[in-house]
Amino acid sequence: MEKTNCQCPECKKRESSDKMSEELNFAVLVALVPVLTITLFKSVGLL
Repeated sequence: MEKTNCQCPECKKRESSDKMSEELNFAVLVALVPVLTITLFKSVGLL
């Protein structure tokens, strides 16, 4: 699906909102990686 570059205020607002949401989701994912890794190691018995 090709993305169009509409310059109307509504599309700009939606694009900004989508970008903020994507950044927040990535930050949560990065924050959870150490917790998941430690949990995995504990369940396997390495810690």
